[in-house]
Amino acid sequence: MADKKITNRELAELSGVHTTSISRLKNVDEIRQISGKVLKNLCDGLSRAYRKRGDNQIIAPGDLLDYTYDGDDLNI
Repeated sequence: MADKKITNRELAELSGVHTTSISRLKNVDEIRQISGKVLKNLCDGLSRAYRKRGDNQIIAPGDLLDYTYDGDDLNI
């Protein structure tokens, strides 16, 4: 978002996700749970924002999330 100068307010307008929710998601290191609908709306909103800036990039969930395997609790 920063490289395209997309504000929380603009993303909220384009995605239908409340600005407070966007701010919380941006400022945490670990997200315990996010609904599929919210994730879809964020991807759609970011894709729209990119398109407004002349970039036809489609944002997918994998572009928003990083997965870190800790391996501590698996007994294989």
